[in-house]
Amino acid sequence: MSLGKDECRNLLERAETSGRTFPMKAGWRKAQVFAGVLTCFLIITIPLGVWIIIRARKAKVGISEEGFVFTYLTTFGYRWDEIEEFHVSGLSGMAFGGGLVGLAAATAVQKKTQGLKGPLQFKVKGKRGLKMIPAHTIENSLEMARQMEQLSGLSILPAEQS
Repeated sequence: MSLGKDECRNLLERAETSGRTFPMKAGWRKAQVFAGVLTCFLIITIPLGVWIIIRARKAKVGISEEGFVFTYLTTFGYRWDEIEEFHVSGLSGMAFGGGLVGLAAATAVQKKTQGLKGPLQFKVKGKRGLKMIPAHTIENSLEMARQMEQLSGLSILPAEQS
């Protein structure tokens, strides 16, 4: 059901030519590059660290009239007619280890985040689980969500944010 590798590459190229690509935020990219550098400290994990650094620098979301593509560690894409529903979820304290410290960290991240405050989840027709795009790490995520709403015909943002 999802787009193949070549189809994802073609859709991403069309999104770039139409100006509908949304890269990851610079701070998020720096954190991933830092994680890649830390991974390189162990000699045996140097290839993994280099791969993380390269993929973090290329991470983005591309949108076209046909569908969307998200690329980071893996690349996946879907056509609009394959998507059943979208919804934005918030970050929980469990994402940061739980407890009071996790709750405080989640609150701090949500206050500092510009745009969508959590991942953009979507359900694919005929599949049981939810898929996710980490929208809170994407630059200009509100504009991305508005364009996705317009092209897919599905509601994403609550009425007060649209």
